[in-house]
Amino acid sequence: MNRIDKLREFHNQELEKYCLKNEVSFPSIQRLLEAERAKKLMKKSAYLQTNIEKELNNNIEHEN
Repeated sequence: MNRIDKLREFHNQELEKYCLKNEVSFPSIQRLLEAERAKKLMKKSAYLQTNIEKELNNNIEHEN
């Protein structure tokens, strides 16, 4: 097991302890975290796509 996997496992264990202590569903928290990660990735992807399109449009305008 590499360092990243060990850290991920440690964080999951700590989160599970915290969820049990506060009577919160651990699987629900995991799904919420995955949804947030996906949302951030989609937002970053949209930002990158916008910048790519802007650069392409600028290059096309300069060629004309």
